[in-house]
Amino acid sequence: MSKIIIIADDLTGANATGVLLVQQGFKAATFINLDKYKSMQNDDYDILSINTDSRAIKKEEAYKRVKSIVELFKDEDVKLFAKRIDSTLRGNIGAEISAILDNVKDDTYAIVVPSFPASGRACVGGYLMVHQVPLEKTAVATDPKTPVFTSKVVSLLEEQMQEKIGFIELDTVLKGSDSIKDSILSQTGKGCRIIVVDATTNDDIINIAKAVKDTGLKVISADPGPFTAALSAELLDLPKEGRGKKVLLTIGSVSRLTKKQLDEFKLEYRPFIAEINASRLLNEETREKEINEAVDKLISNLSKFEVIGATTLSEENILDLSLIAKELKISEDEVSQQISGGLAEITVKTLEKSNSLLGGLYISGGDVTVAVCNALGAAAIEVKDEVLPLAVYGRIIGGTYNNIPVITKGGLVGDEKAIIKCINYMFTKLSNDYNAKKGRV
Repeated sequence: MSKIIIIADDLTGANATGVLLVQQGFKAATFINLDKYKSMQNDDYDILSINTDSRAIKKEEAYKRVKSIVELFKDEDVKLFAKRIDSTLRGNIGAEISAILDNVKDDTYAIVVPSFPASGRACVGGYLMVHQVPLEKTAVATDPKTPVFTSKVVSLLEEQMQEKIGFIELDTVLKGSDSIKDSILSQTGKGCRIIVVDATTNDDIINIAKAVKDTGLKVISADPGPFTAALSAELLDLPKEGRGKKVLLTIGSVSRLTKKQLDEFKLEYRPFIAEINASRLLNEETREKEINEAVDKLISNLSKFEVIGATTLSEENILDLSLIAKELKISEDEVSQQISGGLAEITVKTLEKSNSLLGGLYISGGDVTVAVCNALGAAAIEVKDEVLPLAVYGRIIGGTYNNIPVITKGGLVGDEKAIIKCINYMFTKLSNDYNAKKGRV
């Protein structure tokens, strides 16, 4: 079976791209650990998303991780390699695109479409705009791990890779797919192996996908998801076609937006939220006690509340990862991983003691999602649907809680009502599943 291989630098992105294809009728799964991938056992999936967890690491290591995935799949029937890039251009985008191009046939080109209209991302004149604001003027410029200081996509890529990069402006895109096709062929003829394309709407992206197919060129896609979905629809034929009902939230993101979303959620629902002292998770002497006390609080309140959860968010608990890393003499990534690991332990232990009353999981933050899945022994997440842009509903595959429903969401995703929308969605799914134990929910 022909497949689309999506390579993402974080789990949220892997899921978010997969769900765009699921909405078109394809079957998709996100793999956290490729050691558990078996080609024959997973042949019924059209779309395989793989998380390299490489956004905040050195570019050389990011290159190696992406290269290893291409080498694993390049002898299989792969219709398209897709490099899922962050919607705000964070991470090792250049190195990871190069890792694909360097390890496929020489006459393969990368088409980069950084727009995600549903999430307010548009590329105009080569500049990425976020809700009409230049990227460099948004909060991403102060991201603690992977700040971005330019809005100009071509300039960013030129800094990260040694390739001649072409650009197709919006004026050409608005003239339709034939105009785009001619421009692609012209630029590849001039030696451009990577081409950045403007887009402001989904119709623009669909026309770009049609143009790419009409060129007859071998390509990889590089985008936050919509272009890969549109191109996949052009390249592949569309396919033919109990637990309790309580929900456990695990919120690892420390963004101010997430705090606003949680505050709004508390006004709408009546949840029990255990606030975790992240600093105690970083201390070997207090870590186990902090985890066990949190689990005890959650279990003791499970019978009284429909939604329980654990979070590191509080007014006084916005941690300076850089300062903590210096004090502990470890990297910021290691600090983040220790906190995520602690939240994952709380999640798993709470599930184990819940007597199956918990029917679904909501996880916010890519690092925490990876940690929870690893703690559960999961092989992958089967992607089912998009709840809202960059928030995905699916099912855990494998491990101790196989098939449990899960919603994953990035910390900088959605408006203030985002958690409310996600939990409303989860309760609908759990209700359907609970009352009709048949079919695919």
